[in-house]
Amino acid sequence: PESVSPHTFRRTRGTLLYRDGVDIEAVAVFLGHSDTKTTRDHYTSPSVQQLREIANRRTEAIPETEQLWPDDEDEMTRILGLD
Repeated sequence: PESVSPHTFRRTRGTLLYRDGVDIEAVAVFLGHSDTKTTRDHYTSPSVQQLREIANRRTEAIPETEQLWPDDEDEMTRILGLD
């Protein structure tokens, strides 16, 4: 296809290395970039799995807090105007 070029393979390789956990600086060196910003901006993007892991880490970092009000379905129904 016309949309596939050597650059497509280069970008794919950089992205896969990054997604496999290779440090961004190592990916930049592998691709011959003198600045990791080029690598970060054009050759890497997080996978869905990486985004999920980030979201889970953030959730785990939030401390458990004591519930400030009891679970009361009738009260919630009333407050939300669903009665």
